[in-house]
Amino acid sequence: MTLLHDPAYWLLTTGCLCAASIPALTRSIGKMRLIAIAALWLALCAATFWRFGAMPALATTLISGAWGVVLLVASLIFSGIKSMPNQRFEER
Repeated sequence: MTLLHDPAYWLLTTGCLCAASIPALTRSIGKMRLIAIAALWLALCAATFWRFGAMPALATTLISGAWGVVLLVASLIFSGIKSMPNQRFEER
């Protein structure tokens, strides 16, 4: 079975995309929750590396990381750049 036909690869890639999207979808996020989300994303990327090797893991990491950054920037633009960054990372 090739890599593109393996459902486990697509599930891990989808999990990485979802984990990278969480910070952009939440209204406010604490530091501990941000660390937990980053740990989940890194664990999924590491599982991709362990299961499929370096190149698929690199592709998954870069694509999901870029997706998370694009969504976070779009969320900041749509919600207002001046007021949102101060409220997003509140102290807990």
